[in-house]
Amino acid sequence: MKAQMFAHPILLASALLFCQAALAHGPVFDCYIEHDDWVKCEAGYTDGSSAVGRKIHVQDTGNKLLLEGTVGKDNSYTFQAPAGAYSVEFLGGENHGATIQSSDITQ
Repeated sequence: MKAQMFAHPILLASALLFCQAALAHGPVFDCYIEHDDWVKCEAGYTDGSSAVGRKIHVQDTGNKLLLEGTVGKDNSYTFQAPAGAYSVEFLGGENHGATIQSSDITQ
């Protein structure tokens, strides 16, 4: 009976620890105007993981793909801003995407 009394708190603590670790891997994505209408986006994950090789999509308001690229070795992607409103989408993997509207991109 004593072993069973100690097993429940240990299982609960373990479950909480693993749930917290699973939530610690979210996307981090930000874009800003670097110079002369060039936009630089930086991508990664909350646990410090690299986003190198992950896709970036730039789309117009009708979701038409304007540009497609990949996150480089410095965890960034730079492009010349298209005319009009657009969005930038980081395709970070399963449930790890993020989107930024052009209206939210500043210097």
